[in-house]
Amino acid sequence: MENRLDRLEDSRFKEIKRLKKKDVSHHLLWYLKQDYFSEELLGLHNFEIENFKKLSAGAYALYEKATEKILRENQLGLLDIPDFFHDCINHSWKNRTKHPFLYGRFDINGGIKQRDSSIIEFNADTCSTLPETIHWQSLQNKELKGNNTMQFNNLATDIAQTLRHLKTTIDHPNPFILGSSFGYEEDVLNVNSILDIAHEEGYKTFYTNLEEVTFSQENGILYEINGEYQIVDVWFKMIPWDWMFNEEPQLAKDLSGIILKDLCTVLNPPYTAIWQNKKFMAYITTHFPNHYIAQTLTETPYYNDYVTKPVYGRLGENIEIKGTLNTKSKGDYANQDVVYQKYYPLERDLENYYYQAGIFFTNQPSALNLRSEENAIISDDCEFMSHYII
Repeated sequence: MENRLDRLEDSRFKEIKRLKKKDVSHHLLWYLKQDYFSEELLGLHNFEIENFKKLSAGAYALYEKATEKILRENQLGLLDIPDFFHDCINHSWKNRTKHPFLYGRFDINGGIKQRDSSIIEFNADTCSTLPETIHWQSLQNKELKGNNTMQFNNLATDIAQTLRHLKTTIDHPNPFILGSSFGYEEDVLNVNSILDIAHEEGYKTFYTNLEEVTFSQENGILYEINGEYQIVDVWFKMIPWDWMFNEEPQLAKDLSGIILKDLCTVLNPPYTAIWQNKKFMAYITTHFPNHYIAQTLTETPYYNDYVTKPVYGRLGENIEIKGTLNTKSKGDYANQDVVYQKYYPLERDLENYYYQAGIFFTNQPSALNLRSEENAIISDDCEFMSHYII
């Protein structure tokens, strides 16, 4: 049983003065109103960060290996992915130079104080926390005094590299990238973080909400500007594939046709619909037993402490921890199928706050962030905490 001596000691935390609005970029002003940013930073040792990087790299290799198997054996039905979308997934996977994985985030328990850690989720499709990871962490670290100004944060550079490589597959020098979301402020800020990076790489960038995008089987993806339609080379969407399957199947069918004809590159690509699905974690547990990814099953497990999670749940909603610790969260995913995952406790500090690490992955481990909350289920009500290297 964990005791207070096992928890994160106070000496790891450094508090800095509150940053003023005039010192904060436009990407972050909305977040400042949400009481979301912690004014403390958590110190991590180099070996802890290296272990997180090895864990995520090992997990990503398994995701690739398992994807090859499930596609080769035509088993996407195990994940309840619609039949009409299978060819599109296969096409994007076989042509990953044209349809690259841009970025995602592995959520991880433990990993601090030499404690074992496991991947508990892969946010592979519409992953958020971009502005806070890229911009806020850097700003806070600049305020630290002494020698503790290093952090693991190469996310913008690594995303830029992927966009740079993608640009070489497009047959004109200034390709158009359109970013879209449902229009929620946080989603728009995340999309614009990608568009800012794309602009630096020589793309022409534009944002518009989903309802203003035109999808054409003949011309691809278009948006109207100044009374004329602009053909889009790359569409970056903060719109989940699974939402399309369930709520707008015609949109998913239209996109499938557009992608199969290579009329537009959509990011994150269609095969991330596999990775976002938590049944795929159970598939990996069954076919590729490993020590990287939390044991995940599609049936009630034999062990006492476990977690139930909706297959496509997000934001910590509709999760239930059963066993020694019994707690659950509300949300919008109660009608989804669930998976059962062995319970792996999160880190805690002396004041009983829980901590969850996230490793952003591009074509390699790219950045680390931390979220904390007084509850054992990290939700949308958490605090974002920056880190520094001890």
